[in-house]
Amino acid sequence: MAKVPIAWGFGGSAVQMEGGWNLDGKGPSIFDTAYLNSTLRPTHGKPYRSADHYNRYKEDLAFLSQFKATAYRFSISWPRILPDCTGTPNPAGIKYYSDMIDEIIKNGAEPFPTMFHWDLPQACQDQFRGFQSDKIIDAFANYASVLLENYGDRVNYWLTLNEPRANCDFCMHKPQFAPFTTTSDALYYQCMHNSLLAHGTVVQNARNMPNSSKWKFAIPSITDWIDPEPTNPTQVYESTLLQAEWYFDPCFMGDYGPNIKKAYPLPAFTDAQKAMMKGSCDFIAVNIYNSITRGVPDSPPGETTPYTAQEVDDPTSIIYWPHPNPIGTRLLPRFLYNRYNKEVVIAELGYHVPRTLESTFAQAVQDDLRVQFWQLNGPQIIALATEDKVPVSAVLAWSLIDNYEFSTYELRWGHIAVDYWDPVTGKVNTDKGSLRREPKRSIYFMSEFFTNNTVSPFKQRSGTNTTLPATTTAVQTTTKSAGICISSGILLTVFAVLFA
Repeated sequence: MAKVPIAWGFGGSAVQMEGGWNLDGKGPSIFDTAYLNSTLRPTHGKPYRSADHYNRYKEDLAFLSQFKATAYRFSISWPRILPDCTGTPNPAGIKYYSDMIDEIIKNGAEPFPTMFHWDLPQACQDQFRGFQSDKIIDAFANYASVLLENYGDRVNYWLTLNEPRANCDFCMHKPQFAPFTTTSDALYYQCMHNSLLAHGTVVQNARNMPNSSKWKFAIPSITDWIDPEPTNPTQVYESTLLQAEWYFDPCFMGDYGPNIKKAYPLPAFTDAQKAMMKGSCDFIAVNIYNSITRGVPDSPPGETTPYTAQEVDDPTSIIYWPHPNPIGTRLLPRFLYNRYNKEVVIAELGYHVPRTLESTFAQAVQDDLRVQFWQLNGPQIIALATEDKVPVSAVLAWSLIDNYEFSTYELRWGHIAVDYWDPVTGKVNTDKGSLRREPKRSIYFMSEFFTNNTVSPFKQRSGTNTTLPATTTAVQTTTKSAGICISSGILLTVFAVLFA
């Protein structure tokens, strides 16, 4: 079978990877401020050192070429670029991300920068309450213009605001993360509304800039696959349709869909805003984690009794999330493509192994269940493109390295293990691990599977990636497989299990 034109790779975000929170002119983010008071939140991991990606980005990005990945998503830290929310850009911050983009391209990957991944400058929060105020729209548009002016010569795909609904909910409405502001339902809806308008304003401004015709924009939104779709859903979490109408309809169709308007008293777009919003997404960017089929949340690969709780710092028993039924990896993008008729980027797709099964660095490297995750999900992606004819241009696994999960280091999503373990106590969240890197078994499997089955649609030329179609030159497969191989017989068995 001919190789499918899909780029594959990984993602990450600034606050979760970089550390260097006060280096080279960076201002504090809301996460930096939230954890300065150690007595207020003494049991949670803190973002100040993180994975030290700020100092080790070349080492980390070298894994892209080592494993032949062809796309990489990263986020730019707003307070590293504009420490005061607006105003004069920080030259060191501008240079840092310029160097990072060059390094991504040097390692053979198409860069997918995210403009905002929740690490709001504390200055924005102090000046006008951040996303609760419509002042965020112009502030974000100003910040985005700095990025477009400095990096637009090398970047084609732009992700504006990561998961606005999750940011507005988990950071403000019913807060689990910074800035820990508890807001009303009305402010929650307004936060989401402001986020969408910020995106639309950025795109409107960008399209008036010179040499902007190559740029493509989208809002990466986490969306659940719910099957079957309920007849009369009243809660957004119960319905894929309601989520699409809230998260995606505005940037493709110009307004919220009719069902989400009935379910929630959302703010209204003016006619001018509808015109601005319509068509402001050039492609579908979807983050996929949770699939509920036949009314039942499916268990993660290999689930046993220890999976019933996440076992993080919260002493209460929390049902394991996500529920990564692999069929959702195929059916959700297909649903969105049929609705919007646009190219698809799977902007996040991943799985974390519960702490009970990764209590040591060696166990994290072994990574058997994440291998199983990709054995199940990889064929679904190929079928999505070849059988369903959905134009998937990139699949970005979450995440490249084990990183900071906004309040803890115990939930490891990475395909490169990072040693966060205190050598004396054996615990994480203490900032005493060596931070050494080691590839997990899952990245060997991914490299072999995707290089055997896909070819990047982004052509490399003189160290620069373009959006021209790639040639059909054979892609070499990874020679080291750590004892992992996948044969056509195994793939057929996987398909038989999934579609039985």
